[in-house]
Amino acid sequence: MTKMFFEPLNGKRISEKEFNLRYAHIESLRVVHPKFSEIKSEVTKIHNLSKANVKAEQLCIIGQTGAGKSSIIELYASKYPHVEEEERTHIPVLLVSVPPRAKSPRVLASKILREMKDQFFDSGSEEHMTHRICNYVDKCDIKMIFLDEFHHLIDRDTDYVLASASDWLKTFIDKVKIPVVLVGLPESERIFSYNEQLDGRYPNRMVLPPFSYSSKKDIIEFRRFLVSIDDKLPLSELSNLSDPELAAKIFYFSFGVPRYVMNLLKSATEISLNKGKDLITEIELRDAFNRITRSTRPYAINPFENTKFHLMDEIEKEKKIHEQLFQSEPKKGKRK
Repeated sequence: MTKMFFEPLNGKRISEKEFNLRYAHIESLRVVHPKFSEIKSEVTKIHNLSKANVKAEQLCIIGQTGAGKSSIIELYASKYPHVEEEERTHIPVLLVSVPPRAKSPRVLASKILREMKDQFFDSGSEEHMTHRICNYVDKCDIKMIFLDEFHHLIDRDTDYVLASASDWLKTFIDKVKIPVVLVGLPESERIFSYNEQLDGRYPNRMVLPPFSYSSKKDIIEFRRFLVSIDDKLPLSELSNLSDPELAAKIFYFSFGVPRYVMNLLKSATEISLNKGKDLITEIELRDAFNRITRSTRPYAINPFENTKFHLMDEIEKEKKIHEQLFQSEPKKGKRK
């Protein structure tokens, strides 16, 4: 089957201009996880209620690294750009990334003010900064705020929840009276466990999980995901990524995390283009695997070199190697 978006290379060397065009295309790809539409619908609902001045509903989106949390909110926020008007900047939706080590409320408040284009974002007391934020929410007609990297309210050095910042956030949410959508890693749940009042304000939590391979339904869902990617790659032919054997190998590499799938396929596409090829084969996937470093899985095999690959067997082998090496490591004694 031939795709219509890109001309066939037919083994010819790709020009630098054409390569750059196609590489930019793959970098811009946003592939939709099946859970995306459900989360987007919920975000849209609370945003519409806010625009109608209905009492704010809150939402927390949780997912592991690479699941696509940030992609959802970035794509949503991009549909509501800031508009410079004569006497104000209209900000329909504000996207803020919580800074690491936000040990004091002022650090987080300063970041919010900075995204609001406040010239003096780093000045003023905690109370004064909070007051300015609330004024901007009214003046700029902000109807929803995304706080990405919510898990940064856990100190990486001590593993403790940053109490003062989480307390301030709870108060801030009450004062702005609009939806504040929290987005973070699974450990974000610890912040709610620590702060009961914040926990009570966020009964609505949606999880964006990686794909699974546990059931026939899961496998079909992952293969459909690969079909959607295959159709969008900047190659003139489909690569049949959803082939059952190939899909299992791609799952083994990625464990169903969309970002890892895309990293592999971006690299394989680049290799194919440089060869003048019009589709991806296992050869390009093999070479792409060898180019990508996965420090968290040092015992993973290259599945694209294995003609007798069996997913569950290889996952179990990798797990056993890891456990054996972990058990054989000498235990550290106390320093005298």
